[in-house]
Amino acid sequence: MSVDIIVAPQNQSDVILQDLRNVAALDVTQGTDVAIGDIVTIVALFRNVIDDRPVLWKIRREVNAHFSQHPVIAARTLALIPDLYRDEIADLSTEDVAKIAVRWCAQEGASPKNEERAAESLDALVAACKKARSQASGVFLRTNPPPHAFEVAFSSLTGKSLEKYRRFFDKLDDAKKYEAHQKYNYYRKQGVEDSLTSAYRDLTKTQTKAVNLKTDQRAIHRHILQRVKKYCKTPCPTSGSPDAPITLIMLTFDIEYEGYIDFGFDTREDAISNIQWEEQTEGCLELSHWNEAVQRLTDDELPLSVTLHDGKKKVLSPESGEDAFETCVGDMLRDTLIEARDAGAFAKLPLADPCYMLVGGTHTNYAWPVDLEFGAESLVNAGNTE
Repeated sequence: MSVDIIVAPQNQSDVILQDLRNVAALDVTQGTDVAIGDIVTIVALFRNVIDDRPVLWKIRREVNAHFSQHPVIAARTLALIPDLYRDEIADLSTEDVAKIAVRWCAQEGASPKNEERAAESLDALVAACKKARSQASGVFLRTNPPPHAFEVAFSSLTGKSLEKYRRFFDKLDDAKKYEAHQKYNYYRKQGVEDSLTSAYRDLTKTQTKAVNLKTDQRAIHRHILQRVKKYCKTPCPTSGSPDAPITLIMLTFDIEYEGYIDFGFDTREDAISNIQWEEQTEGCLELSHWNEAVQRLTDDELPLSVTLHDGKKKVLSPESGEDAFETCVGDMLRDTLIEARDAGAFAKLPLADPCYMLVGGTHTNYAWPVDLEFGAESLVNAGNTE
């Protein structure tokens, strides 16, 4: 476990302790071998009282007077070296450092394992104490927990899998991140082959037992109207030039990795023959319960109740898998586009002749029109058929 030496105002202890990613602007010397217990040893060796137990215990009590620990992550600690000891260490000479380093690394429980590391760490400590004294600041020793096992594991992934885990991980608070670390290590010790997936399932177990696509359809319809209104004011196609007319209106969705829909426009002349599935999730409508529903079916192997957009109800079995739910969602999105078109929602858009509609996604088997055979049903400008 590495220790950072930090020079900072003494009232910054809470900020330093909570900065788990070590991103705060601080004067830091990283990766030293100086724990707070080593300060006791260094001072005792310099005073030549290492074998005087009463004096040693007095030093230990004083040195450990300003020790704190992260409320969740026990391995994350912070200790402030008392000013008396800071100044004493600041006055150590090069000769003192050399002599102490030899004896320090030989002590039982010493952090440095050889003279070279002991001398390097002590030099860094002396320099920090000198600087802190000149600035009337404190010298902190911060322990860094080992690399987050769960984060290290998913960082080796690529593409959408990496994006899914990164987005999930970044939303966790410190307590949940530590729990993810522990769960992953637990499954590794148990010999579970896919420890990453097992830990992820534990952390994402949901109480979602039912999905109401009728309710979702209303939210999606509002989202479509908002995007149309925005486009009419400021054309910003997903693909193509903003000065060209719209050749394809796309309603893309994902249920496997996240749960969202995105509504976009393509102005390229060859849009329907050269479809580009651009995932611009910044402006998407998040529907995370769709992904939770997939997990219920495929991971937890439990049935899912679905209210279809026409009000009918059905229960999907785990055996039906993700595809059955995907079809329910896709059909709802298809009918939502058709209803919006028939209600004149796209009438004010700068449409090409012809302009078509599309439902699908990069990570879905569902596509409408079927086999991407564009015709009258998917035509936006009703009355203009091929």
